[in-house]
Parts: sequence; C-alpha cells; structure tokens
Amino acid sequence: MRAAIYFSSVERTLKHTLAVLILSIGLAACGTGHSQSAQSGTRFEIHAASLVASPDWQKANLLDDPGTTVYVAPEVLLDNSDVALANAKKDLGGQVLIVIQMTPAGAIRMGMASRVLLRQRMAVMIDGEVMTAPVVSAPLSGNRFAITGFRTLEEAQEIALGIVPRK
Repeated sequence: MRAAIYFSSVERTLKHTLAVLILSIGLAACGTGHSQSAQSGTRFEIHAASLVASPDWQKANLLDDPGTTVYVAPEVLLDNSDVALANAKKDLGGQVLIVIQMTPAGAIRMGMASRVLLRQRMAVMIDGEVMTAPVVSAPLSGNRFAITGFRTLEEAQEIALGIVPRK
C-alpha cells in the first residue's frame, strides 16, 4: 500500500510539473510575456498551485482559508500587464470582491491556463501573498473574473486601483 501511495505522489508531482511547463511554453508563444510593471502599485499574479509539495514551488498560506498550506509554482501565468480594469464592490450578499477585466491577450492566456490547469489549483497572489487558490472546475472563456477574501471595501478599492497598470 505504501508503494502505491508514494507512486501516486510522484505521479502527481510529475503531472503538475509537466502541466506548468506546457503552460509556460504556450503562454510564451502567445503573447508579450510577463514583466512586472514598475508603474503598477500592487503586484498581481496568477500561478499554478497545489496542496502537494513540488520541487521549486513556494510554500504559502491561503489568506481566505487560514491554516491551509498551498504550494505555488514559480512561473507567472498572468500579471498586472494582463489587466484592463479592476473594480472593487460588494455583491448582493454583501461580500467584498474585486472584478478584474482582462486585456484581450490576458483573456487568451487565462483561457489557456484554465484549460491546462483543469481540476488543479490556480493561485491568485496580491503583493506576494496568496489571496485564494481555487480549483479550476471548467475552462474560463470570458475576460472577467472576481477575487474575494477582502476584509473591507476600502481595502479592496485600494488594491483594485493598484492592480491596473498606469499608462
């Protein structure tokens, strides 16, 4: 039984590594690449993530699920340069969120990332901290998504202003 469990762990690690490698190559082929905009006030990044440790992946704590550890791939899949608009608001239930609208290139990259990471985790990072790391349940085809986990509307508004690159 132990050998089977170990094999599954190694197999998962290899699958994660291969998926991130394929995704990185695909993203490099389809766009402008990622460089942190010096003009942006808040660092926004999306990475592949897992609850299982992988070589070279950074260990982090989930802000929206205290006590949960996640491992984040070093490759940046999307960043501030992929964001066209970011708006903070409250939904009908009063939950504070930021709605992110991607650029056309960012929407293509998000679609590719969500297809490659289907049934795996995708970490949304703000200033180096993992806000959330949901499991991708279906490929994303639109150019908008929302991030939750903010304590106040004011905090979300400040972060949203910093996410959009200044021109």
